[in-house]
Amino acid sequence: YHGDLGHAIDMDLLLDLHIQHIINVCDCSLDDQIKQVFHVLWINDLEDSLSSDIKKYFDQTNQFLEECKIKNQKVLVHCQAGISRSSSIVLAYLIRYHNDSLEKAYEYLLERRPIAAPNYNFLIQLMRYEKELKNKSQLDDKYNPIKPIKDTTDF
Repeated sequence: YHGDLGHAIDMDLLLDLHIQHIINVCDCSLDDQIKQVFHVLWINDLEDSLSSDIKKYFDQTNQFLEECKIKNQKVLVHCQAGISRSSSIVLAYLIRYHNDSLEKAYEYLLERRPIAAPNYNFLIQLMRYEKELKNKSQLDDKYNPIKPIKDTTDF
């Protein structure tokens, strides 16, 4: 799930949606009651600005989200307004684990959260991240020593 601070502090909503984890990407701490019920990953030093480095959190948040997915556990990713920082985190995950292009991931996200709009700086970092993953994938394919053997047996 993807939302804003209002969603993250609404205990009834979180319980109704069976949320088990929260990625909090804003400087607002959640109530102790929320932190006791849900596992919270808090990234509290990331401003929604043209100078913030959001990319340095992609590995951590991607791993967190993927582990929750593998365990079939639900997560809310939120920031103050649910527009820029949290959208960037969700997009990075879609690019990494769904092998989506940034464009395709953004279209998918907008269908579900029309106000999603990473700031220009975050979009540039997402473009670089997408390119890095694509280049790594191409290198892995190029240098993979194990190649399938074509079956030439004739019966």
